[in-house]
Amino acid sequence: MIRNSNTISSFCTKNKKYLNKRTMQSAALSVAMVLLISGAVVCAPSERKVTTNVDIQPASTAGVFSAVSAMDASAGTGLVSASADVSVVAATSDQVKFDDDIYDEWSDKVMAKDINDYLYIREDADQTSEVIGKLRKNDIATLVDVFDGWYEIESGNAHGFVSAEHCITGIDAYEYALDVCDTYATTDVNGLRMRSEASEDSKIIKVVSKGTKLEVNDEAEEVEGWIAVTSGNKTGYVKADYVDVDMETGEAITLEEEAAAQKAAEEAAAKKAAEQAAMAEQAKIAAAEAAAAKQAVITSADDVTLLAAIIQIEAGSECYDGQVAVGAVVMNRVLSGSYTNNIEGVIFQKGQFATSRMSSVISKGPKASCIQAAQDAMAGADPTGGRTHFRRAGSKEGLIIGNHVFY
Repeated sequence: MIRNSNTISSFCTKNKKYLNKRTMQSAALSVAMVLLISGAVVCAPSERKVTTNVDIQPASTAGVFSAVSAMDASAGTGLVSASADVSVVAATSDQVKFDDDIYDEWSDKVMAKDINDYLYIREDADQTSEVIGKLRKNDIATLVDVFDGWYEIESGNAHGFVSAEHCITGIDAYEYALDVCDTYATTDVNGLRMRSEASEDSKIIKVVSKGTKLEVNDEAEEVEGWIAVTSGNKTGYVKADYVDVDMETGEAITLEEEAAAQKAAEEAAAKKAAEQAAMAEQAKIAAAEAAAAKQAVITSADDVTLLAAIIQIEAGSECYDGQVAVGAVVMNRVLSGSYTNNIEGVIFQKGQFATSRMSSVISKGPKASCIQAAQDAMAGADPTGGRTHFRRAGSKEGLIIGNHVFY
């Protein structure tokens, strides 16, 4: 029995990195039964000899071992006799080489698979049990216990049960996470160069600072010693020695947390809308105040100043005759009977003159030539011969003075 115990201990120690606690216990129990049965056969030659080969290999998920046998205890003999063959079954899948740390880290991890948005976490291992949370597509949970068709899990603040049918565990979960979770490379040095190709001789397309998260480009060609990354609209390679690569995974969310998050989002949206409305109102008030101030400037101006200001805006760079001609157009409209009979009304008739700078020109004061041109036009000077319109020269037939055509 001591030798058997040592054998079990040696086996568990040798395979520890592949087996979680529950697996090791089951495996130890199975091997113990095999050894006891083998001992019973040796001690009882009249019984049929049972030979069982146990081939234990690391599996991609937690291994589950079971012994199927009908056994009778022989009272008083201290031996166990087997009435049927004993089989030890190891549930394994394709052998994949993984780092020991990955096995250790993911041996008790659970992820929901083949779901649209989330998998319900229930209070008890029952489909009709109350829902207490959600295990979303990128969330990682820790396996606590296994029941008939259910996993007891912990993730974030959620502790409950999920349907095992829609979950995967262990290395399978790790491989699935690699497919569905975004992977980031975080820089651990300042001035890390991102290059166009996986070569130190290639073009530097960006220099990133320490702590920057770069999205790993899983579709790019893998080159030893380099990581393909994307930053903004740029894609390139960085040295693997200078970044820490990790997956962006999440934790399950309770219904209370989800409700709180939704409420916070709604409050934030309402606050933002209120702030935008307040800013719009302030802008409206400011615009009204500015318009009132401009109007006050314009209202305070006399007719000569108003006419000189519009002459400067429309023909400030023209020759003197061209400036007088613009002033004459305004006066011809005042006297025509087809427009308002005052200078201010004619100038500010909608769509006729460029008046947006009027208050600014009036505040600074029109230049002397424009004031003189306004005075001459008001006194009756008219180089246009009574015309009431003007445009840039070349746009219409008419009398050309300077760069304008009058008609």
